[in-house]
This record gives sequence, structure tokens and C-alpha cells, in this order.
Amino acid sequence: MTARSRARLLALLGAFALVLAPLLAVPAAHADANDFSYASWDARYDLGRDASGRATLAVTETLVADFPEFDQNHGIIRGLPTWYDGAPLGLHIVSITDGSGRALPYDDGDTENGERQIRIGDPDTFQHGPTTYVIRYTMRDVVHRPTDRRIDEWYWNLLPLSSQQPIARFSATLGIAPELASASIAAPSCYIGAIGSTTPCTLSAGADGAYSVSAEDLPAASGVTVAFPMRAGTFAPAPARQPDPMTDVVPYPVAGAGVLLAIGGPILGIALLRRRGRRGGRGIVVAQYDVPATLPPLLAAEIEGRRSVANAAEMVHLAVHKALRIADGESKPVLELRDPTIAPDPLDAAALEALFPSQPVGTTLALAVPDDALVGRLKALDASARAAAFDRGLLVRRRAVLAIGLSALGIVAGLTAVALAVPGLAVGRPAAIATFVVAIVATVVAVVSLIVSLPRRAVLTPQGAETREYLLGVREYIRLAEADRIRMLQSYRGAERRADGSVDVVVLYERLLPYAMLFGLEREWGEVLTVQYERDGTVPGWYPGYSGSSFAGSLSGMNSSLSATPTPSSSSSSSSGSFGGGSSGGGGGGGSSGGW
Repeated sequence: MTARSRARLLALLGAFALVLAPLLAVPAAHADANDFSYASWDARYDLGRDASGRATLAVTETLVADFPEFDQNHGIIRGLPTWYDGAPLGLHIVSITDGSGRALPYDDGDTENGERQIRIGDPDTFQHGPTTYVIRYTMRDVVHRPTDRRIDEWYWNLLPLSSQQPIARFSATLGIAPELASASIAAPSCYIGAIGSTTPCTLSAGADGAYSVSAEDLPAASGVTVAFPMRAGTFAPAPARQPDPMTDVVPYPVAGAGVLLAIGGPILGIALLRRRGRRGGRGIVVAQYDVPATLPPLLAAEIEGRRSVANAAEMVHLAVHKALRIADGESKPVLELRDPTIAPDPLDAAALEALFPSQPVGTTLALAVPDDALVGRLKALDASARAAAFDRGLLVRRRAVLAIGLSALGIVAGLTAVALAVPGLAVGRPAAIATFVVAIVATVVAVVSLIVSLPRRAVLTPQGAETREYLLGVREYIRLAEADRIRMLQSYRGAERRADGSVDVVVLYERLLPYAMLFGLEREWGEVLTVQYERDGTVPGWYPGYSGSSFAGSLSGMNSSLSATPTPSSSSSSSSGSFGGGSSGGGGGGGSSGGW
């Protein structure tokens, strides 16, 4: 390499260095105003009762935020809840100051996800290092009445469990008004950790009747929750939680009258549309003892309109095919993955993936455990079954023309009645007022009816109608007497349709069980299966909890429990947090925290 070439190379490298140097020098923390921590978080809570008997809460939070030394943060954002257990909290900001008592600028105009976002700081000034914020606010109606216990309870999150900031030191003092001391019925509870944690923490009682709790090195999204149980009736309920006949009772008959007025056109038209689709088959139902692999319970439920039990039938379908096993749980069954390769149909494979996403053989799934992710996957599975019905030519979308026509006639009649009533209104005839009101209501009902009638509905295609008739044939076979079923299996037609040239009655009857569940005949079919198990001296390997005497009843219970699963989790439950039944994040309060 010549001297000139080396000089050019060095010059080029120098140019790259000049371009990259500013980029490399920018700290990653500049990208996120939430990237800071709290050196301390101290709070004082005073629970009281106003003259009307409603709960009041006065709070003072002293927060020391530790910001980076470069220009990243103007201040913090403190999210405070505005609702609890169906009632507004009446949040009022008393003051926001620094450590010396000097008022700080803030903006609390935004409300997001039920929280008022308090933005504290000056947009023209950056904060560096330890910065103190003292936030004083009041609330009311912070006590709820759990659905599982007859008590009044202050069940409160003392920290925001959605924050991204760790806390080096936390302390809280919980003062209870003297007049409330006698209302306590048990020792308060305390929980620490992430949302759902049941790890206990220690509440220390002071000489003044107040309680204190402290913790160190709390990671982000970690909280402290307390629960104080008190005698029922200690506090007057919030007006929003009190029964009101005008809002709780009267709307029902009013709504019922509105429905009776609106359902004529849509119900008649849509019913005739669906009836026409079901008549598109051959019109003959012949008993059928087998179901093709291309018609799994998920798809059969779409055709038969039994989506509520589709997941339950599909789980049993996978079990009898030995893809999984169903075991009894404390309240709901437990599923165990046995062989994920067994999937007669793509929908069966999708069901296995929804229940056990990319999990190994032997994995168990307790359906009694709330699981939001599983709920989402099963909802997506329902959508996949509906899409498969359309893709396979079993369903099609059509409009209910008759419903649209009747609704349009209703609009014309309503507008005509309005026009007839207007002259009477012009001269002040009292009867015209009632006529006008009735005419307006009739018009509105007719417009709503038209809107309801316009969307295209899913109806059976001729192929879908024939498939439904086939399923009805399966139902007919399930309903046959035992002698008729055996006679059918032994017939030339029955033997011919068996691929292996023989009839394994137990296997056959097991594989029909999911379809019996679709038709609500699982108890009757369970009794038939019990007879076959006892006759052959076998037990169902897919159901370890088999008991001949109670098998039919357990199938009925299994159908109900599987159809009701899974349960989505919820952090807004009104259950009690006292007596060891609570968890971190299970109460009201908490809110959120961040930077800006």
C-alpha cells in the first residue's frame, strides 16, 4: 500500500469516527423518561368517617425520585385512581410541594384507564439527582363490602403495581380514626410482591393506634396491599353502590317493552332465513354411527349452533383419541398432554396448540386456575372454527331481506304517525302530545330494527345443511335402543363402512361421546358406555377418575365445568382481602407512577 493510499484510508476512517462518535456518546437512558428510581417512598394514610357515615381517606405521600444527572426528566407522573368498586372516589388534590414546602407546578387534567394523571414539574426545567415530591390528596368511599363476607373492609394498594421504577426504601403509616377502633373484627392483613402475590408482610401497631409497614429494595411492579376488616354497617355505602328503583328496576320493564316492539321484523326475517338454509339439504335424516375425521366437535358445534359446549366436547374428543387425558381436579378438571401428534383434523391440532402451546408431553393444565392467556387462545380457537366453517363451504353470509323490508315499513309508518300528530301539536291539543311521543318511539324502534337487520348473517349452505342432517343422524343413532344399535353395526352396510372390517364397540361409543355432549345426551350415552366397560372388563384410559356407578353423572358435570372454563383473572374483584384471602394488588388504590 502506497503512502497516498494509507493517507486516504486514514482520512476515511476519521470521517466515520466523526459521524459515529456523537451517536455512541448518547446514553441509552435518554430514550426513556421512566428510567429512574425512588430512593424512598413514605406515605401517611388516615381513614375516617364523615358526618353522613361515608369513608374518608387523607393521604400524604413523600417521594424522593433519583433522576439521572443528564437532561432526561422534568419531573414525575403520579397516577391516582378515580373509581373503586363501582363508585367514584371523589379525588381531590390538596397540595403538591417540594421537601421545603414550596408549591410545585402540576397538571392533573388527563384521565386514563380510570386514573387521574398528575404531571408534576416544569416543562422548561430538567431535574437531576434526588428530588423530593410531597403529594397531599383526599378520597372518599374507599371502603367496600365484599361479596364473600358480611363485613366492611378497607382493602388498599399502598403502591402503584404498574410502575417501572424500583424503590430502595418504603414505609407507610396507617391511621384509623378513634371512633372506628371498636369496629375492627380481626387483625389486619398485609401482602407484598407483584400482582397476585400472597406473601405476607408485617403490620406493626403503634401506641397511638396507627399501624406501620416498611420494606426495602422493592423491584419495579412490586406493591404492598393492606386489608382492614370491620363490622358490617360501619360505613354508609356510596350512593353509586346503593340500590335505586329508578335505575335498577324500572329499566327492565321499559327495555322489555322496547324489545317486544323491535323484535318482530328482525326475529321473523332472520328465523326464516336460517330455516331456509337448514332446508337446503336432502330433507332425510338417516341414523349414522360414525363421524368423519373432517368433522371435529369444534366444526360440528358451528353447524349445529352449539358453540357454548364446543370447547368441552373438543377436549373430550382429544381425550378419547388419546391426545390428552382428563383427570378430576378440586373444582374443575385437569388436562394432561399425552401425544400432540394425534390430531385427526387441523382444527384438532389448533385446539391442542391453544391448550398446550408448544409444550412437552406430560404437561398439565388446571382449568380451575384463572388464565387470561388461555382465555384469549380459546377465543381465537372459536374464531378459527367459525372461519373453517366458511372456508369449507358449510356456511355463507346472507341478508335477511324480509326483516329489512318489515323494518323499512315500520319507519314509514312511524314517520306517517309523526306527520299526523304535528298539526295537533300546533294547536296545543293534549292528546297530540302522547300521540307524538308514541310515534317518535315507534320510529326510533323501527330504525333500530333496520340497523339490526342490515348485517349479513351466517346461514347454512346446501353442503352445510347436508352436514347438519348427518349430525342429526348421529344423534338419532345415539338415541336408538341397544338392540337397534347392535343390529345396525352387524348389518352389511355397517360392516362395509368400517375400515378394518370389524366393530370395536367401546372405541366407537367413546368416539361418539363428544357428539353426545353437543346434543346434551352425555348422561344417557355415559350409561351406555358404562354397560360396555363392564361387559368388556375395561376402563377408559383417557379418564383416570372412572367409576362405573357415577360415570354418567360425572360426564354431565364434566360437560358443565369444561364449558365454563377457563376463567379470566381480574384485579378488580370485590372479594375480601382479610383472613389470609387477599393478595398484593387485589385492593383499591395503588395507581401508577412514571416520569416525563
